[in-house]
Amino acid sequence: MAVGVVLVAVGTAQPASAAPAGQDRPTASSPATAPASACAGGTVIGDTEISFRAKLESASGTAPSAEFRLARADAPETPVREVRPGQLTVTSGQDAVVPVPAADLEAAAGGKITDFVWQFRAHADGRKSQWTPTCRFSFDPTRQGAPVVAAASGAVIGKPVTVTVAPPADGTVPAAYQYQLNVGGPVTVPADAGRAVITLTPDRAVNTLAVTSVSPGGNFGGTTQSVLYAAAPPPNLTTADLTGDGIPDLVTVGGRHGLPSGLWLAPGTGDGRVGPAVNIGKDGPGYGSEPAPADFDGAVVLTGRFTARSFQDVLIYQPGGIRAGLTSVRAGDGSGGPLALNGPNGYALDDWSGNRPSQIAEAGTVAGRDTGFPDLLGIAPTDSGGTALTLYPAGPMADFFDMPTALDVRTPDGGTDWNDWTIASTEVAVPGGGTATALFLWKKSTGELDLWKDLAADPGTGALTYRAFPVATGWNTGADVDLQAADIDSDGDPDLWTVGAGGQVTANLFGAPSATGPASLVQVTSTLPVSG
Repeated sequence: MAVGVVLVAVGTAQPASAAPAGQDRPTASSPATAPASACAGGTVIGDTEISFRAKLESASGTAPSAEFRLARADAPETPVREVRPGQLTVTSGQDAVVPVPAADLEAAAGGKITDFVWQFRAHADGRKSQWTPTCRFSFDPTRQGAPVVAAASGAVIGKPVTVTVAPPADGTVPAAYQYQLNVGGPVTVPADAGRAVITLTPDRAVNTLAVTSVSPGGNFGGTTQSVLYAAAPPPNLTTADLTGDGIPDLVTVGGRHGLPSGLWLAPGTGDGRVGPAVNIGKDGPGYGSEPAPADFDGAVVLTGRFTARSFQDVLIYQPGGIRAGLTSVRAGDGSGGPLALNGPNGYALDDWSGNRPSQIAEAGTVAGRDTGFPDLLGIAPTDSGGTALTLYPAGPMADFFDMPTALDVRTPDGGTDWNDWTIASTEVAVPGGGTATALFLWKKSTGELDLWKDLAADPGTGALTYRAFPVATGWNTGADVDLQAADIDSDGDPDLWTVGAGGQVTANLFGAPSATGPASLVQVTSTLPVSG
């Protein structure tokens, strides 16, 4: 601070000195701070260095000198920081900048939120400008203690729960709280008289919650860490419901039909339409250290409870390439967000002779075992040189399957040319609880579409029982489309989504399947909206 300077009250203009006729005064304008504040006041700046600036200009182009003063609003005659003429000179038209360390502001504030005022003016050619308007701000040096976080009760994985937060025990009142759940990003919520309600969604059984007090100026204070326990939700038996709302979602592999590489999830609306598709496979299936969504190209992706937990998971199968025959599982969390690189990785579906399926479908408990994990059906070569509908019974752990069994069953048109058929499956609810497996079978060359319901297989004999329904003829004959089965409209009858060229999505809503004739059909067609 300068010594021997006589200060006037902030906001009072100084008389201009005499100057030759015709010479204009310099100007000081555009006062501002960093961090930013409103000159009229109302801005609270936290405990940090503040830079003050104003644009200085002279009529002659002479480099103007800055005069600056900063003071507490309740003591404007006693500057906290001042710059006298001649101490700071800038090029005409440029900003004069005066940084004030946080320590100087802290000393003046005395441990409490304090209002300050400040001004600039310019000196050049023996004249001085008017003072800039009196600018105001509040400086906040305070830091509150750790908040009081109430223990949440009744928390369920994947479901929102509220947690109440009260002010620290020392009685000081935060303006907001910042919380972080597990490894998620920090979230700030405002406080009302120091109290706040946080709504969060636990994604595991044991969760870590950190809540930090935030002062009016944004200073972080004390942190309270607590453990939030969450129970597992009831098993989600709705096939393809990755968003946890009880409605099946469309899941399709990119790298074709105009979609970028990855795995695309479009939330279902329950009437055949879908919302914007999000790439939940942008990090790839996790085969290497680098994100590689192109690793999904050509893969078969199924949904189901492959980890036997509460949520629908994703199983990835590679029918070709360097990982041909291998499966991997990515555990779902019911959020519909990007797939975490968690879960088993690398089981092979080869039989003893090295035969592997060209396509697979989730088959629920078709093998009749009580392992808790779903079986698979596939179309695979046989040792005789043909192909067969093949059962892959689930083993006692996730992504583990017993040796396959070729089923003793012919195609819907009575042949053995299983390689000419495309299969897609879903589980549908049955009266009294539980689900049964339903399998669509489509012959692309003729457009024949059949539905087999209530499948049951014997791994020992290869016998398969089912109820057959001739759903449609001439359906998408010769079309290049991908199939996904689900009870799209939740009416108890299995339906089919198709995804074709240009991302065209069609929901085929079947009703009243009959053993003697085609089912009723309502189609809902749109172009798959992609959001990222």
